Amino acid sequence: MRPTLHEYNLQKLSDLDCTAISDVLNFTKLTNRAPKLGDFIPCDEDGNVLDEPKNYDKWLSEDYYTEVETTWIRNCSTYQAAQSRTIFKGDWEFEEADLEDCFNGYLKNGNKIWFVYIKDGIFFFELEQDVAIHRIEDLPREIEFIDGLI
Repeated sequence: MRPTLHEYNLQKLSDLDCTAISDVLNFTKLTNRAPKLGDFIPCDEDGNVLDEPKNYDKWLSEDYYTEVETTWIRNCSTYQAAQSRTIFKGDWEFEEADLEDCFNGYLKNGNKIWFVYIKDGIFFFELEQDVAIHRIEDLPREIEFIDGLI
């Protein structure tokens, strides 16, 4: 389970590690910022969802010929970079919704579904009606960071 800010800070400070203060500050900065769609699924720098390129598995295994289309190489490289920017574990999917002034879509992980929307460039993660999440710290604790992030 993802630690709360308070739990993480207490654990790090009790370690008496030379890097503890830096770790606490970095964790605080991370958990106090607003979540964004690219934290869950691969998105470009503008926050647009990227589809996994065709034959992406060949790109990862480097099992392709040098004569392949340069657009495909660029798409795979862009997708790989976007995937490396995600910070949460899980097989997340995003499905856009066609409802105006309500929400932008559904964020799914397994059998859990959350409503999400973007307003004025800020990503909102809605847990229940009229309760929006504006900080990573306030996300449900079962949404865990990827291994090695903290």
